[in-house]
Amino acid sequence: MNTMQKYYTNLIILNYGQEDGYYCKGRGWQIHFEANATCHMLVDDKPAKEIIIYSSSKERAQYVANLLLAAHCLYTGELLTDDERTVFPNRAETIDEIAEQEIAGGHDCIGVSNLPVSCLIAAKASQKHAYQYAIFKYLLSFQTIPLGPRALDPQGDWTPGKAVSLYPKEHVYFSSAISQAYSVLEELSIEIRASKNNPSTIHGKWNPKVKNNLQERLIVAGINLSEPLLWTIRDTPTKIEKVRKPKSIKKTEWASFKVRDEYIEIIDAIAFASWLRSSVSAHKFSRLAKSLTIYDVANIQHLARRLLLETLGFWRYYERNSVTE
Repeated sequence: MNTMQKYYTNLIILNYGQEDGYYCKGRGWQIHFEANATCHMLVDDKPAKEIIIYSSSKERAQYVANLLLAAHCLYTGELLTDDERTVFPNRAETIDEIAEQEIAGGHDCIGVSNLPVSCLIAAKASQKHAYQYAIFKYLLSFQTIPLGPRALDPQGDWTPGKAVSLYPKEHVYFSSAISQAYSVLEELSIEIRASKNNPSTIHGKWNPKVKNNLQERLIVAGINLSEPLLWTIRDTPTKIEKVRKPKSIKKTEWASFKVRDEYIEIIDAIAFASWLRSSVSAHKFSRLAKSLTIYDVANIQHLARRLLLETLGFWRYYERNSVTE
């Protein structure tokens, strides 16, 4: 700690009675939670705590802040902010100090829940470059097409509408988001590994060699293959769906009319994501690119998020740790 300097983030924790991540330690840095009376936010009638980063340099502290924001997006499925949260070696308290930091790229205090767990995720990710690349790739996909937790909830914000867009711009954005999300799997080494001489399917069914290889790598990564994946399917079938769709295990409890959501196997989801990225999104657009929908993006992002969180050990974190959100 003697060689480390203190940096303020203006990120305020609003979790009640939660100290997860306290004294969180990453590779070459630490995070402490310290009360901040200047932001006028209270938790349990006491000043809310701010995330304080200890590191050897401001550049390193900024890296930690960026990683933390990406980890928070991964964990919550929401963007906390579109901008970087510039860190500073001193806390702005006076009007002049606040103005000076704002000119230098600083921000007002922002309070949010789930930051402690996001700190733990960032600490785990800091141990391996592949994890960091995967988190930032997920962030980039989500920034391209941001879909909040309730965006497609039939009882929430979702409203029926035409799934296929007429606008080429949206096809490009959908494609980019899908490619970045699938790339998360590549960083984790849990992508489909097939070739012309060893295809993923034979006569429309899994090639046992490719399937077994994928399952083995998923198990090593800590993925629970017995837990199915939610797959969002809405509106009338698109051209993409008519050409290929994952095999369904069963319909969801809420499926009805234009809501055709299903549960599918993880390996079938990966196979479909690989095909969608390679055959529709990654290269010169085929005629199927016009049929890309926001639901295709949502499914591949959800797959990437589930596999990355599970690999890091934070999928269903609260359920496993008996903590009430």
